[in-house]
Amino acid sequence: MSGYRPRRPTRGPTPFDLAERDAFAALSAASLDAVRSSAETWRNGLSAFITLVTTGVVIKGRDTASALPTEWRAALTALIGGGLLVAILGLWQALGAQAGTRPRATTLNAVHSRYGSVAAYKVALANIAAARLRRAQYLVAVALALLLAGIGVTWWAPAESTGDKPVYLKVAHQGRTSCGTLRSADGGVLRLKSPGRHEHAVIPLGDVTNIEVVRSCG
Repeated sequence: MSGYRPRRPTRGPTPFDLAERDAFAALSAASLDAVRSSAETWRNGLSAFITLVTTGVVIKGRDTASALPTEWRAALTALIGGGLLVAILGLWQALGAQAGTRPRATTLNAVHSRYGSVAAYKVALANIAAARLRRAQYLVAVALALLLAGIGVTWWAPAESTGDKPVYLKVAHQGRTSCGTLRSADGGVLRLKSPGRHEHAVIPLGDVTNIEVVRSCG
């Protein structure tokens, strides 16, 4: 049985081959730092973005949502809340890409047994960080789409209709209380149309001790 005899190369490496090898080694060595530097930029931008959006939601969100019908308000809450949640997930991925996700120590033997060399280990870490950064970028795109859809809801949603809901006034006067819709307030008197009554309640303004806006006269 004859053993395998490797063949001698026909020629040695050229200066170009050696230069390419050295350039690739330098590129591989710098890949992890480059990815983490990019992840840091994305992390800072996402942090500022989340802070800005959250501040806007806290300051104006309630006033904007309160003027919308219930179903549109629920849609707005889902879109804005979902957008913020996805943005936070993207921030977490960017943080993982920047800081790494292997807090436990490793040994040189473990690196050699799994990756073969320290250079290959750094390339593997760079690939993991790059994958997390791509996920962060994807999540940012989804978050922007959800938040823009939420803004679209505030632009196009109809305001909650109040035209068919009469405004009732509850007027206290001379120890009594009258309630109804305001018909006029001239000549020194208030005229209220009370539900279920044909005639108006006429109340001198001098007798009024309190006026309160209520939802109903029941």
